[in-house]
Amino acid sequence: MTMDPRTIALGTDRWLTDSRVYNLVWLGRWIERAQNIARVLLWAAQREVDGGAPSMEEVLGIAADVRGVSVSRGESVLDALLSRDSGASLRGCLVAARYNATHVAPLEVMRHIGGAIENLDGSGGAPSSPEEVAALMRSSLAILDDLHRAIEESWFHTDVISEEEVYRRFIQQQ
Repeated sequence: MTMDPRTIALGTDRWLTDSRVYNLVWLGRWIERAQNIARVLLWAAQREVDGGAPSMEEVLGIAADVRGVSVSRGESVLDALLSRDSGASLRGCLVAARYNATHVAPLEVMRHIGGAIENLDGSGGAPSSPEEVAALMRSSLAILDDLHRAIEESWFHTDVISEEEVYRRFIQQQ
């Protein structure tokens, strides 16, 4: 059985180094941030579609203020939260997650992150209506849900291991 060298699954020849732990932690944080931004964008767009107050731009303005995003002249808050290449935008979070994933993640996880970025880039520019924003965020969140399933299937085992096996794995890492 050949193991993907970028997996964290422990075995007789697997080591969980500080560098791998660092990249795993940041991979998780960037994915979580991306999901949070996508959920806020979806919620704001859905409120606008349903005719709720405040408007999508007002909600996104508040979200940008909370995240510390400054919007330059000629740029919409939606563009800043959606596609700007910074850690405060959805695309920026996914790009950062992809970077951390290159150090520790199996190929399937990399594919899902790349698919989420392609989903944003291939949407034909910034969405122009709340309906388009909502549709884009639904598809982005579906891809991120698939990413979570890929992570669970790749890294987490449903088998219960004995105390002896836990001890053996602990000793191997010392």
